[in-house]
Amino acid sequence: MSPVRRTALVVAVVVVASVAAALGRWQLRRLHSRRASNAILLAARAKAPLQIPDDLRRGMPIDSGRRIVARGHFDTGDVVIRGRVQDDAPGVQIVTPFVLDNGAGVLWVMRGFVRSPDAVTPPDSVPRPFAGDTVVSGLALAVPITGDSGQPLVHNGTVTWKRLDRGMLVRRRPGSLPVYLLLAGNSAGPGRLAVVAPPELGNGPHLSYAIQWFGIALAVLTFGAIMLWRDGRSRPQPPGAP
Repeated sequence: MSPVRRTALVVAVVVVASVAAALGRWQLRRLHSRRASNAILLAARAKAPLQIPDDLRRGMPIDSGRRIVARGHFDTGDVVIRGRVQDDAPGVQIVTPFVLDNGAGVLWVMRGFVRSPDAVTPPDSVPRPFAGDTVVSGLALAVPITGDSGQPLVHNGTVTWKRLDRGMLVRRRPGSLPVYLLLAGNSAGPGRLAVVAPPELGNGPHLSYAIQWFGIALAVLTFGAIMLWRDGRSRPQPPGAP
């Protein structure tokens, strides 16, 4: 192997191994961030449920992951979240505005899952929730702020969204809270819809991805070392060399 090729090999090995190691460290940072986020959510769930709107009027913040009990009534104007799968079936999620007592604001409630063959078009008739004043309970989860208003899509005359977006909900219903309610329980929620399970708080795949990237870095370094060793062994030895 010529000196130029040896140099190129060394540079390529160092660059590839460095990139792989950097990706491994990035995955470890993501794992640390996820564990910290899970700890915050678990701490919020361990607290006593907030009573809404009473605690809201007292100035108590609604942290994401906090259990809440809310009084009010459901209103019209569902938001349909497309592209969902539950129990191996495609479908959509129905999110409904819940007007809190005494004009304290609007809490959007994830009422549940409805099957849809294309995971876009909701059924012609989605069951309505309870009429009149009622009480709902579950987990409060932060409504994300996206850069695309939740990606609205008009299909067969119906507007659906890929995800919730805080700005979109506020435009639809001024006074919307920055959290939505994920109904508690494993049975049908208001309107006989299948309740959506809360997000899992596992560590995700970050640790396994980190191990894979570090393994790639080690393999590349090993490959480079072997190639350089073989090149050194194959070079002609000067006369008298042992």
